[in-house]
Amino acid sequence: MKILEPQIDKLFDDNPILRQPFLHVYNHFCQVATFQFIQEKQAPHSFAIPYTFVFERMNDFSPQSPESCDDFLRKLNPDDFKNLFACANLNIVIPFIRSKIYRFTRESSEKSTIDYADEITLKHEINDIIVTHLSLPVISNQAHDSRPWLKSVVNRLKTNKPVNPTFYFDYISEQYKASENAFIEADIIPPDFYTQIGFSSADAFKKIRNAFICIGQIYNDITFIVYKYLEVNELKDSGDGDHHLQGLGMARLGAAELKFLVQKLTGVAESDYDKFSEFFFCGEGKNGSLSLKFMPPFWSISDDVYFCPALVPTLLGTRNLLISILIDDDKNTKYNYDGLISHFFEPELLRRAQRHFESNGFYTYLECDFTGDEIDSLVFCNKSNTVMTVQAKATLYPESARMVRRLDDRIREAVEQTKRFDKLEPKEKTSLFKKSFPSLDDSAQINHIRAVLTNSSFGSTFSWQLLESNKITPINCNLLKNVLPCCNVLTELPEQIEAFIAKIKSEIEITEEQKVFSLPGHTIYQRHVETHRMKNLYDAKYWGE
Repeated sequence: MKILEPQIDKLFDDNPILRQPFLHVYNHFCQVATFQFIQEKQAPHSFAIPYTFVFERMNDFSPQSPESCDDFLRKLNPDDFKNLFACANLNIVIPFIRSKIYRFTRESSEKSTIDYADEITLKHEINDIIVTHLSLPVISNQAHDSRPWLKSVVNRLKTNKPVNPTFYFDYISEQYKASENAFIEADIIPPDFYTQIGFSSADAFKKIRNAFICIGQIYNDITFIVYKYLEVNELKDSGDGDHHLQGLGMARLGAAELKFLVQKLTGVAESDYDKFSEFFFCGEGKNGSLSLKFMPPFWSISDDVYFCPALVPTLLGTRNLLISILIDDDKNTKYNYDGLISHFFEPELLRRAQRHFESNGFYTYLECDFTGDEIDSLVFCNKSNTVMTVQAKATLYPESARMVRRLDDRIREAVEQTKRFDKLEPKEKTSLFKKSFPSLDDSAQINHIRAVLTNSSFGSTFSWQLLESNKITPINCNLLKNVLPCCNVLTELPEQIEAFIAKIKSEIEITEEQKVFSLPGHTIYQRHVETHRMKNLYDAKYWGE
């Protein structure tokens, strides 16, 4: 790999697409994302990740006409795009090879393969993907009568008139009123955090987010109608109806108009809108290190804002709000991210877990001090005379190798803290347990089990193996929601967690494919496993907490 890496870097750096105006490439990205959205009926979130490597390298943020963007699509050299996308994907994979999560094998001068380090690594990767998905935000379906405005859209298509989504403000407003609880995600951020970073309230943040989702939804609804219209009228492959799709895949609104729409829908103050923009809007000079952050949902260029409606909902989670602070040095200093973690997030995570334990008949005790350290939480089962020590890490699910390493470090830290408690003399342990839970029978055998609590995922195979080898159970609030009702006693929790993960794996589809990265003179074949039909888990009520 050491021989190939400089070649990959050079091929990427020299790619002429990187010297195109940003909007030419962003439009291409939006069209592909929208097509996938139409085909699969769900946002192609993973598709966006390689593009962060592309967009962080672009420098030309000049305004471009829709015609210029479409002209670029027609003239795009397929080999240039194939090479660019291959290099971007390899930029994701290479750090995992270095971390020995993936294994690289040079088969010959013309062929190499990338595989998982072993089958245990693959098993852990799938486990982590699934438990992460169950804690991700989800947009619930909203029932609405769309017939009146739908008829208007079709009439405009028939008369060859342009369709402006924001013309249907009444429909957007109707959707907004019905969408108050449509965005479902774990409450990883307590209300006080929003005011701490400058919002007037948590409610103001959520109102603005819902407004953007509803604005994006009208674009998506119209896009579905246009695609269907082109198909029914046999215009889909002729190019005669392409102008109907212009402005839908890549939406453009004047910055002032977009702000007006959001404020009209929500009634929030301008300062709240500007604060939201600080975290979710990007533009020239702000696009560095995107591959360490997330794909920005909105791009400010000149007096306009550009966005991909198919992706907007998946990019507006509070996790991304936190990432925008964590990875940006200026924001990290400004908002004191590490201080926020200890002051807001871990106590909130412990309280959320506490509610699950206590609602299922177990007792809890938060922040148990012992010689030289602290255990975040103790959980007691009176029926089995069992105490579980819980070490909490208010982590965020990772999207880059750097974030995976950071998460692995946090899990390792939690394991070390747990092991320090385990090394206490039995007498001191029993005394701490009895002090925390007076009803504990210290004359009988005390069962002691261990857990590490996170917001969603647990990291790479190194973390999973570390937890397994130390007999520490991985828990998050979603797992607790699904598993605790099945536990007659607390000692059943580790076994029930394992059984639940196996159960949900059986209810989705796991496919294996070979990714092919064709570079000049060399082809790399990567074994890649994907999870599908995750909506089955939402329909089965496993999602959320």
